[in-house]
Amino acid sequence: MSSTDSWLNNASEYHQKRMLSLASREDLIGSVRGVKDKKYMMYRHSVIDSPDDGRKYEFLIEYDIFNPSQGIYLGCKSVTLPGFSHNLQIAHAIDDWEKLHPFALQRLNNIFVNKDFTHRFRQTDNAHNGTFWPFWISLYEDEDPREVGCRILEIISGVYKDYFSGRLPQGSPKISTPKILNVETAFTFDAFENFKEKVKKILRRKTAIKSAPDNGWSMIEKFLEEAEKHGWFRRLRGYEAAWCINEEYGDVDFHFIIKYLFERIGEKYNIPALSPPWTAITGIFMRHDETIYKSQIKTLSPAAPVRNYWRDELKKLELE
Repeated sequence: MSSTDSWLNNASEYHQKRMLSLASREDLIGSVRGVKDKKYMMYRHSVIDSPDDGRKYEFLIEYDIFNPSQGIYLGCKSVTLPGFSHNLQIAHAIDDWEKLHPFALQRLNNIFVNKDFTHRFRQTDNAHNGTFWPFWISLYEDEDPREVGCRILEIISGVYKDYFSGRLPQGSPKISTPKILNVETAFTFDAFENFKEKVKKILRRKTAIKSAPDNGWSMIEKFLEEAEKHGWFRRLRGYEAAWCINEEYGDVDFHFIIKYLFERIGEKYNIPALSPPWTAITGIFMRHDETIYKSQIKTLSPAAPVRNYWRDELKKLELE
């Protein structure tokens, strides 16, 4: 095996494993007009005949084993039936898709709340062997072929079925405007500002003392400074705003340190049991090995020795 073949196999292995979540390797061998082609892994979700009988639409998830950079793709393949003009059937397939595209986009964007398909449909660049793809979609690496890929094909094939059976409304739906998808980041300046605003918002809600939000935040800034000096935390320079706990301390230590910090702030402003904003906190703090804290961190219950040790240590801090 040449070095080129080795690199190709390594790059292709990941996508092949993803495709094998759909069916066995034997069942995924691709075919064009009934002729098998082991170059392709193909999962045929469904097939619909056109009303004029000149073509059929196959809804597929496909992968070219020897083209791993292309990744897994899915969509609708129009197959021209024997005795019909391929060019004419391509024109019909394009016309069908132009009518159905707005409906497919509307349904996909309605169903997939955190995805936007406005710019995901791609045009084909070939029309040979009596086949033609009116559109295709790249399946992102973090999208499961079955949970996402098959659901996409179910939705789009449903639009075709409704169209051919006369169930689609006349005209086109209102063109969907692109979704504004919020990009949420952690360990960034934005995450740090989010933590700051969450702290101030809690203090505004819990007390009428006008100076509490700013002064409470100042206590946290002072804590970060002191915690670094004592070697409990260190700032990670590979991130915009991230602190990790020293490797000798575990999750229960981190939990109690944060709880005690907010107890101190609560005591200053007579707020009993002031709860830390854990989601915002885990957006700037992580473990020593740069693994992130999960939401369960807030439910931990440190044992008495841990509580006593940190209570003694943290009392020494001058946070005001």
